[in-house]
Amino acid sequence: MQSYDGDPDQFVGENRETLLRIVKHGDDRFVRALAMNALVLYGSDPDLEDVERELREAKEGATSR
Repeated sequence: MQSYDGDPDQFVGENRETLLRIVKHGDDRFVRALAMNALVLYGSDPDLEDVERELREAKEGATSR
């Protein structure tokens, strides 16, 4: 990840791929939630679509157990 200077828009822009990777493959639910929140609040519309897709897949996985 890049260094953080206090601008969340810049941070998410520079670390988008890492945040998406955390959302998709992270095993810590709290850290995944933080990454999702950053993408929702400071990401672009395509980022929001990725988060929505991950939430749908997580919900489907939880209901199939």
